[in-house]
Amino acid sequence: MSNKELIELLKFCSPHIIYVVNGQNSIIKLHTPLKLLVLQDIGVLSKNEKVFCTKLKITKSGRIVFYIEGKNYHTYYFDILTK
Repeated sequence: MSNKELIELLKFCSPHIIYVVNGQNSIIKLHTPLKLLVLQDIGVLSKNEKVFCTKLKITKSGRIVFYIEGKNYHTYYFDILTK
């Protein structure tokens, strides 16, 4: 993704809001902090641990990452807990 494309994408993104599809196939808007369940050991995080994402970030390739305890993690290591 070029810098120009990334700048354009960032116009529509927020570091504090994410839209997800819930179990009833409805789109819901979630605000940080997001409660997450760790799906596998990654860095200092352990499987089945519950953590909070305080900010959402975007990589240069346009993928969302979770900012947790000062580090960035890819979303596929987590389930978002909505309740």
